[in-house]
Amino acid sequence: MRIFTVATTLTLMACAEFAGCAKDDERLPQAVTTAVAREFNQGDALRAAANYTVDAQILPPRNPIIEGRPAIAAFFQANIDKYISYGNETKWSAVKGDMAIEQGVYNVRNVRVGQDVETGKYIRIWRKNNGMWMLYRDMFSPDSVIGQAVLVTPEEATPGDTPPK
Repeated sequence: MRIFTVATTLTLMACAEFAGCAKDDERLPQAVTTAVAREFNQGDALRAAANYTVDAQILPPRNPIIEGRPAIAAFFQANIDKYISYGNETKWSAVKGDMAIEQGVYNVRNVRVGQDVETGKYIRIWRKNNGMWMLYRDMFSPDSVIGQAVLVTPEEATPGDTPPK
């Protein structure tokens, strides 16, 4: 199965880049590609994870593979913060049957200070499952070295907020 996934990915990439097979109607819809960010920003880790297949994997930099919806939901829950928002923009995508590949850029923003604290790029493999596009593999890479966890300082907090411990 791993060889099939790699072969399909390489075929889709070559097709999209060299042969121009990804016409406008053969690209992933924006509502699909931004669903995880939308659910994450609403603070719903379970709904964000529901966009992944049951056997999905997230391949984060410098960390072990995160596999399966429960682990993916836990990953999102550990990273959800009311002062942090996540956004992504698809740069290109290609669809071939029930498989698709997407490449794009992302940003993580501290909304209290209105500043991006991380930017990077990603590549995703999607599978169509019962007529719905779902993430099968999700790999991302920050543009710079990841420093420390993003925390809001007490000076940035709104009066009445409890600073993180």
